[in-house]
Amino acid sequence: MNKYTKEINIPFYDGDANGNIRAENILKYFGEASSEETEKLVTEKDIKFNFGWMLYRWKVEIIEYPRVKEDVYARTWVSKFDRFYAFREFALLDKDKRILAKASTVWLCIDMDKKRPVRIPSEYSENIYGLDEPNFKNFYDFKDPLDINEFSKFKVRRSDIDYNNHVNNTKYLSWMIESMPDEIYDDYKLSYFEIIYKKEVRYGDTISTGFELETREDGILNFKHMISDFDGEVHSLGRTRWIKKN
Repeated sequence: MNKYTKEINIPFYDGDANGNIRAENILKYFGEASSEETEKLVTEKDIKFNFGWMLYRWKVEIIEYPRVKEDVYARTWVSKFDRFYAFREFALLDKDKRILAKASTVWLCIDMDKKRPVRIPSEYSENIYGLDEPNFKNFYDFKDPLDINEFSKFKVRRSDIDYNNHVNNTKYLSWMIESMPDEIYDDYKLSYFEIIYKKEVRYGDTISTGFELETREDGILNFKHMISDFDGEVHSLGRTRWIKKN
């Protein structure tokens, strides 16, 4: 079925201090691939509409981190349309087409004038995309209670805002990672995460991000995360898995 692939040579500024790509930049590459595919298909089919897409959630597994200056391929396809929701899949491949990372996402169709969810137009569904298998079958429900006592505070900067005048979705992951203690960040690597977006964060807001240890296994740490505002209202929830570095 239809799959769109974008080739990328990882620039130095997308890497960390060890020369590996930052996790949030994998999300950035996935977003670039999906935007390019949508623009290409809409232009080819000459479809006119006035709606947009709001990212609702991520589920991502990072199998291996590519290094800067390597060629990688961001691949994307749609797995399902369900009323207001589109389910989009991603894979990051190396030059030998080995899967380095994979993701499943859920997007909400939004009427841009009324600023509310609408059913996905029929001419914009399977007719132009086609469907293929998802990477993941299920998402975490994020209903378990949280017990977070320590938070890090961040001021939303101009550089956090994307061309839609919203905080870019990759920033939420950056904030969650930034709040982790040095001993976790230095000795472990992020291998899996889920994020659900509940309320938009705006430029100038002060947000708090905190975490709690969920489970500890042999060389594996699982955490729950929360991003909230000054009034305690939750903007995003997350789960991360960190594995011990060799």
